[in-house]
Amino acid sequence: MAYMDEHHYLLIIAYLEGRSTETETQYLLQKVQEEPTFSEAFEDIAEIWSARKPLPDKGGEAHDVLAGLNLKIDELEPRESFTHAPETPGIKRTATIVNLRRAIAIAAALVIMAGAFWVYKVNRNSNGNTGASLAETHTGVGQKRKIKLPDGTEVMLNSSSSLQVATAFGNDKREVYLQGEAWFDVKRDPQKPFIVHTAQVATQVLGTHFNVSAYQTDSNIVVSLVQGKVQVDMDNDPAKRVILDPGKQMTYSKKSKTAKVTEFVTDDITGWKENKLVFDYDSWPDAAKKLSRWYGVPVELKNGELLRCKLKGTFDNMPLAKVLQQISMVSDISWKTEDKKVVISGKCN
Repeated sequence: MAYMDEHHYLLIIAYLEGRSTETETQYLLQKVQEEPTFSEAFEDIAEIWSARKPLPDKGGEAHDVLAGLNLKIDELEPRESFTHAPETPGIKRTATIVNLRRAIAIAAALVIMAGAFWVYKVNRNSNGNTGASLAETHTGVGQKRKIKLPDGTEVMLNSSSSLQVATAFGNDKREVYLQGEAWFDVKRDPQKPFIVHTAQVATQVLGTHFNVSAYQTDSNIVVSLVQGKVQVDMDNDPAKRVILDPGKQMTYSKKSKTAKVTEFVTDDITGWKENKLVFDYDSWPDAAKKLSRWYGVPVELKNGELLRCKLKGTFDNMPLAKVLQQISMVSDISWKTEDKKVVISGKCN
C-alpha cells in the first residue's frame, strides 16, 4: 500500500468529483503512471468512491472495500512490530500507517454520508435540457473504465469520456448521456428501452452490443452495431430515423447534419477495449485528436499537406514514439517534441 497523506487523498477526491484543475489532474495521472504503489492506493480510493450509491442493498459493497483496505494495513503492521530498522525510518513507516488509517476514517465517513452526498451531487448536476437529475462517471486521458449499471448493463468507457445516468433510470426506460466513446453490452428488457443520448443523436435499443463514438471535438458521431438491432434518431427529427442491423454503422456529420450507413470491421471499432489503437482511414486531424486522447499529450500538425492524408493501421499496446516510428516507415512524416507537445510534419505519399 502506498503512502497516502491527506493532501494526496484530497487531490484524488477532487479528481473523482471532477473539481481538480488541469495541473492537478496531470500531476495525479503522472504519479499513477510512475508509482505502482500509489496507483494501487488510487484504485482503492476510487473503488470506495464508485461504491457509494443510494441503493440500500448496495451499502455492503462500500463497507467490504473499506474492510479490504483495513486488512491491507493490518498486514503491514506485524512487519512494523518486528522491524529493526533505524528509528527515523520506523517512525516514517508508522506515520504511513497512521495516515492510511486517517484516510480510511475519512472514507468511512464518506460512505456513511454517501446517500445524502449522492442526492446533492445529482441535483447539482441536473441537466436543464433533459429535465432529469444525473450522476456522472468520467475518464481522464489515457484511461478506460468499466461500469455496471443497476440493470446489469455493462459499459466500457474510453479515455476522455463521461457517462451520465438519470436517477429515474429503470423506471419506465433506461436513459444515459454520453460524451466521448463507450461500448455498451445492454441487458435485455423489452419493457424498458435503453437510450444513449449524445449531442445530436439518440440511440435506442432493447438489448444488444454496440459502440458509440461522440467526442465533442470530432466532426462525426458514429454508432456501430455488433449484435441485435438499434434505432438511431437524429436532431429530434423522426424523418431522419435509421434502423441498424448487425455489422452496420451510422456516421452522422455534425456539419451537414446528414448521416450515412456503411458496413464496418468489428475489430476496427472495438479494438480500443483491448488497448489496440486503430486508425481506419482516419484523417490526420482526427488521428491527431485520437493520439492526444490516447497518450495524454497534445499533438499538433505542422503543415497543411497532412490535412488531405488518411491513416490506416492498428497498433497493439505500443508507446507513442513507436507508433509514430512505424507510421513514418510507410508515410512521409517526421515528428519532434517541443513545449510538452508532439509536432508532426510531412506529406501524403
